[in-house]
Amino acid sequence: MSCLWLSIYLPNLALEVFGDTETPFAVRTGPDNRPVVHVCNAAAEEHGIHPGQPLGAALALCHTLLTRERDRAAEHQALNALALWSQQFTPLVHIRPHEGLMLEVAGSRKLFGGLAALRDGVAEGLQDMGYRAHLTAAPTPLGGWLLAKNGAELLIEERDRLQDILQRLPLNGLEVKPETIAALRGMGLRRVGDVLRQSRSALARRVGPEFYDYLDRAMGLRADPRRPFEPPPRFDGRLPLPTEVDNTDALLFAARRLVLELIGLLRAKGAGVQDMRLILEHRGRPESELPIGLRRPSRDADHLLALIRERLERFELPAPTDAIGLHADRFPERESEHDDLFTGEQTGIPDASVWLEKLRARLGDNAVGGLGPAADHRPEKAWRPCPPGQDETAGCIHNAPLPTAKPLRPLWLFPEPKPLEQRNGQPWLKGELHLIRGPERIETGWWDGEDAARDYFVAADAHGEHFWIFRERRNQGWFLQGVFA
Repeated sequence: MSCLWLSIYLPNLALEVFGDTETPFAVRTGPDNRPVVHVCNAAAEEHGIHPGQPLGAALALCHTLLTRERDRAAEHQALNALALWSQQFTPLVHIRPHEGLMLEVAGSRKLFGGLAALRDGVAEGLQDMGYRAHLTAAPTPLGGWLLAKNGAELLIEERDRLQDILQRLPLNGLEVKPETIAALRGMGLRRVGDVLRQSRSALARRVGPEFYDYLDRAMGLRADPRRPFEPPPRFDGRLPLPTEVDNTDALLFAARRLVLELIGLLRAKGAGVQDMRLILEHRGRPESELPIGLRRPSRDADHLLALIRERLERFELPAPTDAIGLHADRFPERESEHDDLFTGEQTGIPDASVWLEKLRARLGDNAVGGLGPAADHRPEKAWRPCPPGQDETAGCIHNAPLPTAKPLRPLWLFPEPKPLEQRNGQPWLKGELHLIRGPERIETGWWDGEDAARDYFVAADAHGEHFWIFRERRNQGWFLQGVFA
């Protein structure tokens, strides 16, 4: 199968790693005493600010201009996150440091409905995350990259067509030494096609054989292997912010990009996430960590963002936040169907997981509880508190399976049995109680010193209310255990 590479050039990566803002904003580079504008947003451009402009001149044009030093580490981290995200489209991804990505898509384009549909899916995903990109597909990685970097948006599947288009490319669009371009222009050559019409051997003596090796790789005349990106075992997303923020909406907007990057990784793995940590960085203060847990693995972006919103809304920021991070290191397989809330059987009906997760995110893990059966026949000890939806690995609900035979039990049990008055040996509760069902004998608990030997009955009073009572076999005393609804 012939190769087909989708090149993704990100012209504003140095700006976009800081997230989005409507305030005039610029990234600066250069020495501290002579900084210049490296890239700026549209709001800054409206004030006449442009790349290469001295920062002092830019500030004179816009006194409210926000600036940040170029963060190459953030660019590297952003490209790694995008490479992880891109693996939902293909396992073979190559990173162009500080500039973009190359995706080998020959084997996966049919899975996405063809090359155009795949390109559109990548472009829409990048736009959703706030990235501006030029995308070009071509049979060679370098050829497609050069076209994308020069602003082209093309889908080229034939090598002959790629070669024709590259011949029209200006020499200034090549990524070669400036002195090589100067030498070629000094000979009156302006485009790649002009070079190819010259004597190869004669020109190689002037500019060096490596220049022709470069052109051959772009044209597909020489192999051009690319080192594939190797994904790390966990997701560590981080987004520095253009300015410090202290409100939930701004933090949630920034978190959205990180969640979308994580979703791409999860799709590539065919997995979900069940535990995340949201990290809020504060200048000069310890970072804040907000753990977020799910009952079941998920890769639903809206659901994950809803949980993050719930946590942020009940969290009091100790200080403004200047960077946000999202970390996950376990990616369990997702279940194809939802389990029934009570039986654990798979059904097509959504269960209470989403509601429980939102409730826990809003109120805190300790504020939401559940009940699970315990391996004890004494009614007051047969249930115990546990996290809602706890599975068998935590030793709660499924460790003590419900019996297949279901004896009659009231919905409401008292924490401890209540002694009952008795008259003439019969139980009495504001009147005589009549035994209508029983006895059911329970004898257990000898191992913990609270052994029980009881005969249980269903009893009714004169008003028709039903109670669950028992007689202690040792002292013949009567006790109230629960009330039937």
